[in-house]
Amino acid sequence: MPHYDSKDEIERRLRATGVPWTVIAPAAFMDNFASGWTLEGLRENTFAWPMPADRPLTLIPADDIGAFAALVLRHRSAFTGRRVDIASDELTAGQIAAALSAATGRPVTHREVPLSHVRTHSDDLAEMFSYFATTGLDVDVTGLRRAHPEVGWHTFADWAAAQDWPALLAPDPKGPALS
Repeated sequence: MPHYDSKDEIERRLRATGVPWTVIAPAAFMDNFASGWTLEGLRENTFAWPMPADRPLTLIPADDIGAFAALVLRHRSAFTGRRVDIASDELTAGQIAAALSAATGRPVTHREVPLSHVRTHSDDLAEMFSYFATTGLDVDVTGLRRAHPEVGWHTFADWAAAQDWPALLAPDPKGPALS
């Protein structure tokens, strides 16, 4: 997958430089659920996602990425020379749909989008979702929460409840982002 391959190349080069480094590797971004084709589906009460309803996915909001980065900067020596995979929550697509339903006040149902449809828009994105659906991201969410409570980790339900869904779900005058 090109965007993972490029990140791997950057990490290999960092290790070879001899300068102090830390890699923060966030899981899937919660914030993406409030935009693009996901938001368009939510406008129709559908969480259209290219993963099976029962397959877990690790997630993180931008706020938690920033809070963890600030922690790393405050405690550089504890993190130097490490890659740290971070996530705030882990839910299945079915659980995500239920949390979105609770947060939006709408009956949101999950519909699995075929990878072949995603591939018509982006091979790279299709490969990423194939990876999520088969191998998945391996992040110890419970361990991170226990080791770094000062981050103030958000659950997906916390994040979803904080969104301005009435404004987000208003009809998009530009039309659908992914059909």
